[in-house]
Amino acid sequence: MKYLVAYSADRGGSEALALGTLLSQRNKAKMVVCLILPNTWGYPSMARVDAEYAAFLDKHAQKAMHKARAIVGDKLQAQFITRSYGSAQEGLLATADDLGADMIVLGSSRGATAGKFLEGSVTRNLLHASRLPVALAPRGFSLGDKTVLTRVTCAYGATRKSRATVDYCLGFSRKYQVPLRLATFVVRDKQMYPTGAGYQIENVVANQWRSQAIAAQKAMLAGIENPMPIKTVIGDGANWKDTLQSIGWKPGEVLVIGSGRLGPLAQVFLGSNGNRIIRNAPVPMIVVPRHAHVDFSDDAEAESEKAAS
Repeated sequence: MKYLVAYSADRGGSEALALGTLLSQRNKAKMVVCLILPNTWGYPSMARVDAEYAAFLDKHAQKAMHKARAIVGDKLQAQFITRSYGSAQEGLLATADDLGADMIVLGSSRGATAGKFLEGSVTRNLLHASRLPVALAPRGFSLGDKTVLTRVTCAYGATRKSRATVDYCLGFSRKYQVPLRLATFVVRDKQMYPTGAGYQIENVVANQWRSQAIAAQKAMLAGIENPMPIKTVIGDGANWKDTLQSIGWKPGEVLVIGSGRLGPLAQVFLGSNGNRIIRNAPVPMIVVPRHAHVDFSDDAEAESEKAAS
């Protein structure tokens, strides 16, 4: 596995770096820390403004990479690179393709509350354009001295199209030898105005959906051969925040979400529930494109390294 961390010399960059380290330090995966710089004109203007701007960018890049190296320290072997592109989105996608990356790692917008994720323009564009899974670090995310990847929770929508996300999580948990948990969420969110049948009927419908979700989880487990035990859980609450908090989370845990049903094939596009989960989840997340295929085998890593070299 190879993780491309989108780095910037601010808190968002540090959070992305922490998540990249968490994912990479397990099983000695590879991490590439990338700083995308804006393009310069490529030739000096009469006032040498462009040359001065290029020198400023170079100095900024050196300071940022020095800070990134200090943060990573000797936790793992990482590669540090800078690239110049017209936009961060363009640069990250092109760099991920050049390096044969398996995932892009991003930090949160500064507008997020502590412990939550809020997408900025770069994240929003990447989630619409990326054919790779995208990992998202909530605001304030950091690693303790003993923090390691402890568990993968798969947001399971109890539909046939959710199987692709489950398959990705199975490969991930086997590769890194961490437990897997299937989680389905039941939100009893009362609207401002009740339906004609009233709130009581809405609660009956939610209970029926909960029963169907439990049955779907059991049917899914019956068709899976996995050497490690897989747990199931139903999140249940009055709103998305309470529902996500209700299932409990471990330090070092990540939540995996599949893209929405309306998304382009092999690309990330979040549906309304996916957006609500992202904005309320208290742990880092991995958003997986529809029909994405990631080969977790060692042979695939060897081929990727050969292609990138």
